[in-house]
Amino acid sequence: MNLQSNSIFTSFFDSLRTKSSTETILQYYKDNKLTTMSKGQFLKEVICFNKALTDLGINYKDRVGIISENRIEWLIADMACNSIGVINVPTFPNFTNEQQKFIFNDCDAKIIIVSNKFQLNKIISVRDELEHLENIITIEDELEDISNNIYSMNKLIESVEKNYNFENLKSELITASHKVDINDILTLIYTSGTTGNPKGVMLTNKNVLTNVNSIWDTGILDASDDFLSFLPMCHAYERTVIYTFLITAGVVTIAQSIESLSTNLNEVKPRIITAVPKLLETVKSRIINALKNEKESKKDLVFRALDLSYKHLDSDRIPLADKLKLKIYDKLIFSKMRERLGGRLKYIVSGGSALNPEIHKFFHSIGLNVIQGYGLTECSPVVSANTPTNLEIGTVGPPVKNVEVKIDTTGEILVKADSVMKGYWHDDIATKRCIDDNNWFHTGDIGEFTANGSLKITGRIKSIIVTSGGKNISPAPIEDMIRMSEFVEHIAIFGENKDYLTALISPNFELLKEVAKDKNIIYNSIQDLVANKELNSIVMNEINAHQKSLSKFERVRKIKIVPNSFSIETGELTPKMSMKTSVIFEKYKSEIEGMY
Repeated sequence: MNLQSNSIFTSFFDSLRTKSSTETILQYYKDNKLTTMSKGQFLKEVICFNKALTDLGINYKDRVGIISENRIEWLIADMACNSIGVINVPTFPNFTNEQQKFIFNDCDAKIIIVSNKFQLNKIISVRDELEHLENIITIEDELEDISNNIYSMNKLIESVEKNYNFENLKSELITASHKVDINDILTLIYTSGTTGNPKGVMLTNKNVLTNVNSIWDTGILDASDDFLSFLPMCHAYERTVIYTFLITAGVVTIAQSIESLSTNLNEVKPRIITAVPKLLETVKSRIINALKNEKESKKDLVFRALDLSYKHLDSDRIPLADKLKLKIYDKLIFSKMRERLGGRLKYIVSGGSALNPEIHKFFHSIGLNVIQGYGLTECSPVVSANTPTNLEIGTVGPPVKNVEVKIDTTGEILVKADSVMKGYWHDDIATKRCIDDNNWFHTGDIGEFTANGSLKITGRIKSIIVTSGGKNISPAPIEDMIRMSEFVEHIAIFGENKDYLTALISPNFELLKEVAKDKNIIYNSIQDLVANKELNSIVMNEINAHQKSLSKFERVRKIKIVPNSFSIETGELTPKMSMKTSVIFEKYKSEIEGMY
């Protein structure tokens, strides 16, 4: 595919010319029922909502905010903005009132679209401090309050349908859409950041269209594939994949929620999904845990099957006897495991953070192809990805087409491409800090190329720990390794200027309780539970088993199990589930110091 259009919208519109307008392009859940939307209906909703926005005074290059969970209206609003060069500014629904206020003041949003009463109340609470906000649009109809400039999105669309000639609107919009320049900003995506205020990443139509082309050229998807979307649409990763499907005519289904994912997978039975490593870790854990109540003979059979499949993952030639066994195992065991994810998956595309090689191998051993990629919001986002014909476990694959990657003398990964952002909104200093005079974007990640040309991420510059003995240690690979333990939900490693590494563990509380019950450990509170010496010893032994391949100086020597889950709401995690190490350090400073 080689897109020549000037914007995401015109690319989408051009793709409709060779297809029937009655063909299904989107599926979504309404009142718990799977509902379809044709290409013609989606285009009509987009055109009508665009007219509603312009009637409310929104013009080319204005900013429109959106705070919403994944839903059909999100995509309608996004495409309606893009069609005439209005800049969509999406935010994570779990951002606080103050975070939303900062972002929408920073970008001078004139309209904010909100999904529900909870999100509406956030904006109402800071409305007097939002200098440029003129109107609020709600996705849920009953929240409309026209006297306070709060409008229902659906009612706005219905009003346009009733009062305007649609064909005239369509003609006007198509004319206006071609005036949008390919270098115009498509969206501002504010990076959550592990420190300080978020920065607005300016992604142009050219940036994202380049990445859409690159994704298509990996060979991962084709026009007959369908996609189940459940990762946040406000993130560049999911959004660019959705654009790719909308433009290439694949059907996109919007999942109800992450909690209903299992049900939706089995109802929709998609060919492609995107995922983050934490989800894949959870899926593997549930598959293995489901065996606990099975008979020993069945457990033995499953683990023999897994061992044999692992053994031949990289084999060029498999003995005939083993081939026959694997065929039988696939029919009796692995196919049942795949059924838990719908049974039709062609590829699971993993991104957002590093995927543990053991997790990667597990999925491949049961016949599920996981494609690991690497990207950043600033790169629209995909930089590299394994492909169906070039898959090297433990790496994030070779750079995708149209993207140039090099490793500088410090080991940092640098990227040059038309998909690299225009810069940070209102922040020239931050832009110059990460894009050098030769247009290389400095990712902050450390990596290396394998002999096969695949990129391997080995750490992050900012998170490098320098011990008192002068050892430079990247904590991320160690954290990934230890997180393989069922006891560990999240882990943060420390050791700057210290003799050895320590870690704070946010545990799997349910598992701890199970072990306590088995060991007859009495406790009166969660604090008692995590402080129990026997349980701490069990967890430490488990951690040691997972880190035994490390050098002595790389191993975590002491741990502290915290009585609270790390979460976005309590501040330890970003919306992308990245660790805010500085926040965790300040919060648990005395506990960390107590381990030295």
